[in-house]
Amino acid sequence: MPGQGSQYQGMGTGLYRDVSAFAAIIDEVFELMGRAGEQLRSDWLAASPELPVDHASRSQPLLFAIDYALGRLLLDRGLRPAVLLGHSVGEMAAATLAGIFDLPGATRIVGQRVGQFTLVPPGGMAAVAASRAEVEPYLRPGVDVGAVNTPRQTVIAGADEPLRTIVDALRQAGYTCAAVPSTVPFHSEWLRPAVDPACSLLASLPANPPRIPVVSGYTAGYLTEAEVKDPRYWAEHPVNPVLFWPALARLAEAGPHLLVECGPGTSLTTFARRHPDVRSGRCEVLSLIGPAASGPAREAEHLAAAAARLGVSLP
Repeated sequence: MPGQGSQYQGMGTGLYRDVSAFAAIIDEVFELMGRAGEQLRSDWLAASPELPVDHASRSQPLLFAIDYALGRLLLDRGLRPAVLLGHSVGEMAAATLAGIFDLPGATRIVGQRVGQFTLVPPGGMAAVAASRAEVEPYLRPGVDVGAVNTPRQTVIAGADEPLRTIVDALRQAGYTCAAVPSTVPFHSEWLRPAVDPACSLLASLPANPPRIPVVSGYTAGYLTEAEVKDPRYWAEHPVNPVLFWPALARLAEAGPHLLVECGPGTSLTTFARRHPDVRSGRCEVLSLIGPAASGPAREAEHLAAAAARLGVSLP
């Protein structure tokens, strides 16, 4: 399940229009979010939204809602995945589908996180075509490694000015850098003030053993009972780096697998295609919605083809 950076304008809106079962599930998520959910849905469907989809108050809850709704759609039709893996906020969707949190609790967690982002200085993220070891010598206070997506794609995150300085230095050293769509420096120490408030909320919510195994995108291991029950493990997600590539390697060990990108776009599918088990044919990849460039009009077509590949039928 993808996370921050995978969002794009109009994502999922074609499914909302054309697939009634998907619309019913995502409406359930919006309703649980209350007034914020009404505003989120209105902006999501608007031709000219009040806030762009890259704004954290839009991208984070929408990514959670779409990831969850797509996963529920397939689970409701009898699909039983061997394991779940989420990237960034995608892990909260995975945890909800696995039954660790119920949907009302998960929407409260996501909503509380979004409320804390107003306390963070303006910042962003950048993807660097380099290994973590190559990037780390360039880091300075105010910028952290935010994600390890592939052996040669490392995301850095920080406040605007120090991030810009480090990106310039990396480019001068010959590294290719690209902005990751985000208005918040996710997975950096700038999010540390959000941890304690999140711990208080998480401590008040039940957390159950997963009904489906979950590989953590933060430890690159299977979620343990202690981690599931630990509010700080979940509260520190916005601070800690996403270790997608090591987590994918752990997941692939138990293969062969069909790796299904359960969310908007094809970013995780693109990363996974670089894995040796995918290149060798031991594992395959499948995107449910297809590339962003296909647009909302073709989402239902992509989903129907993916469902057929998975052996499930859609209404």
